[in-house]
Amino acid sequence: MAKQEIKYYNLPDKYWHRIHFVRPRFKSNIENVLLYMAGECCRIPDCSCEDYNKKYLNAIRMFPGNIDMEEKTLQNWRTEIPALFGFYVEDKEADITRTSKMATFLYENQDLTQFFRLFLMSFQFPGGHMKPQDLKDIIYLNIRFKPAKTIIQVLLAGNELLSSENSVKEMSLSAEEATYCIFNDVRVTSGQISPKQVAKTILDNRKNQIKYYNPADPHTKSLTGASRTKGDMTRYAGDILDYMELADLLTKNGSYFYLKGNELQAIQAFAKDKTWFKGYESFYGQNDLDTASLSAVEPNWFAYVNDSMKPDMFKTDIRSLLQQDDEIDVVFGERIQDVVSGDRTTKDIGNLGEAIICGHEKMRLKINGYGEQFIKLVQIVDSPSYHPGFDIDSFEGDGTEDHRYIEVKTTVSKQKIQMYGFHMSPNEWRVANTIKEHYCVYRLMLSAHSKVLIVLRNPVALYKTDKIEAMPRDGMEVSFDSNIFEPTEILAWKR
Repeated sequence: MAKQEIKYYNLPDKYWHRIHFVRPRFKSNIENVLLYMAGECCRIPDCSCEDYNKKYLNAIRMFPGNIDMEEKTLQNWRTEIPALFGFYVEDKEADITRTSKMATFLYENQDLTQFFRLFLMSFQFPGGHMKPQDLKDIIYLNIRFKPAKTIIQVLLAGNELLSSENSVKEMSLSAEEATYCIFNDVRVTSGQISPKQVAKTILDNRKNQIKYYNPADPHTKSLTGASRTKGDMTRYAGDILDYMELADLLTKNGSYFYLKGNELQAIQAFAKDKTWFKGYESFYGQNDLDTASLSAVEPNWFAYVNDSMKPDMFKTDIRSLLQQDDEIDVVFGERIQDVVSGDRTTKDIGNLGEAIICGHEKMRLKINGYGEQFIKLVQIVDSPSYHPGFDIDSFEGDGTEDHRYIEVKTTVSKQKIQMYGFHMSPNEWRVANTIKEHYCVYRLMLSAHSKVLIVLRNPVALYKTDKIEAMPRDGMEVSFDSNIFEPTEILAWKR
């Protein structure tokens, strides 16, 4: 059967293409960039817009591999991250810029999966991430559109349709299908047709071998009249699908995305979501919109998005990152507490990392022939009321009774992380300089695909001998080359 051309509806493609919400094209992956920039923003104090901008640009230059970045690319970084993720808020009238709650939330929690879920839950069109002229176009078309919610609803509806046909297949969605059948169909983005109708269209199009991309079609033309590539045509929908994979809502097989099978609770939360930023509602139905009035709504938009960062919502279940037979017993002083039991999880990512390393240390000592009298002394010592400059008191395991003092730096993501830098507080750096060779930083990077541990012994000495880099900034910003330090096998505690 010859492939048919797709029927075009009232496509607002030229509007989507102008919208600056595509994934920034960085040298590193987006997860590393966001973790780094969130941390950098959190270390910039409230200051004038000019001073904040200078410090922000300097932080971009200091990102690994960016030292020779061209000015144009530097400015792209500067504009794209704040526009999409709102890591800082400018008050131009008062001439002051502040780091946002979003940046603080990501930096303090180090939970990328949770961050992307909360971000996608609030992300909508229209929104303050758009230019005023694009907002006018979206509002004139009567578009009210939450991409993640709609995509999930379409996949759920598709599963119901396939099930009614006694099919064992799961509904999937490609970036091209999402582009043409969701984003580019104004009937969908304005709520005129249901997710079930969209799913049926996609399934029917497959049966009829519908061809979506046609470089000769006028809809593929850019604003300058040139034909855009297939990848360029579909990248805005593709980026949202990629974000949803990072949020562990979707899983990818080849070029198709499916609902994540073991994340039903989160998926249902998106499907049933009724939250909506209403700051633009008064503009609908007006014939002559004023861009200045639309621009004035932007601060309220970013306030709404920042307020959506809810610490207890979508928190990563640490059991999904552990092996089924892993035991994690942690000693707090003289009290033994099961960190993972029943439906409970650790209260934050820091506790998870400390728990895993505590178990690792116990097993390391056991393998090295240490008895129970030593193993039971391995304990987490950092607490809200006592900050000794390290997290875990262990032993060297070299046949002596020498202690090893361990500071754990943990990051969690559903995707593999390669963010080797971390921050040490002034107290941690001072204690490390005092304890010297018995002080170790355990850099722990956890994802659903891998668990990577790199041990840096005596970080101050490593810095003085140029084996790691460190920059003074409210303590020390430490970074290191993964080619120099080999990962250490993470040991699971077994009694």
